[in-house]
Amino acid sequence: MKLGILNEFNNKHDSYIKACNDLNIEYCVVDIISDNWIDNIRKSKCDGYLVRPSDGKEAWKRMYDEKLYFIEKVLKIPIYPSYIEIFIYENKKNMSYWLDINMLPHPKTWVFYSKDEALQFVNNYKQFPLVFKTNLGSAAIGVKYINKKSHAIKLINRVFPKFRFYCRGYTKWRKTRYGVSYPVMDDKQYSYIIFQEKIDVKVEWRIIKIGESYFGHQKLSDGKYHSGSGLVGWVEPPRELLDLAKKVCELGSFGSMDFDIFEDTKGNYYINEMQTVFGSYNPSQMYINGRPGRFVEKNGEWVFEEGYFNQNRSYNLRVEDFVKQMEKRQRA
Repeated sequence: MKLGILNEFNNKHDSYIKACNDLNIEYCVVDIISDNWIDNIRKSKCDGYLVRPSDGKEAWKRMYDEKLYFIEKVLKIPIYPSYIEIFIYENKKNMSYWLDINMLPHPKTWVFYSKDEALQFVNNYKQFPLVFKTNLGSAAIGVKYINKKSHAIKLINRVFPKFRFYCRGYTKWRKTRYGVSYPVMDDKQYSYIIFQEKIDVKVEWRIIKIGESYFGHQKLSDGKYHSGSGLVGWVEPPRELLDLAKKVCELGSFGSMDFDIFEDTKGNYYINEMQTVFGSYNPSQMYINGRPGRFVEKNGEWVFEEGYFNQNRSYNLRVEDFVKQMEKRQRA
């Protein structure tokens, strides 16, 4: 078996290289960014491809969605994560559509491509604050709480064209590790807007599934946002959240997925984010009473297994899962 590793704009595919070396798996790095990407795929003669899709800019994300469609759907070559996992990754529109279609609990989300429809919605909305989100953006980048109708109208006027030719667009801001913010001028959002209902969040949970391994912990707030705070509560996750993650992954045939789930003050759960790749710097993504480990399902029961399973940012787990999938295909 030979695996291809598709390159990434900021070399985030390096973790796959380390994983293949650790697991003694033959691989080659394939340039998918180049104009010659189709020839590169053909010449590599790989059995499947490992993908770390870019999330820095919407144009980069769109490139992966376009090219990976042809690899998996037209050339019929397996990729990991799967196309649908990558299609909803860092795309709040696609994620909300998928959750709606599958009737899964999540904050009510409205996506408007019509300025008139967006204005009509805001003028009739009675439950401010409202949440504004950019389509792409992690760690609370591009998230705003809208407390007044006038603020929402201001955002609508910014993202939709005026006089059919002029549009300011919405500019996201990023923070450096030193706390300095800067505008991302080449990644503006135009001609559509996303609003979401604000949930009265008591706790936010992160539940992770990679292959047969499940992990969970709390995401603590920095006073305003849970996402991007970097604060973790090592608390044993409720079994119903493990069940929910398993149900969703079975619906989508997902191999690698994390869920950021709101628990409101009434004990209801809402899926807020789904990401097929995510920040994973700790060698364990779960500690129970100080013990690192994972959950696996055995005979319908969740069983805790102690150990460190998330070395190399969880990429070893992903490669192991893809190899198992590939071997299953070959046997079939």
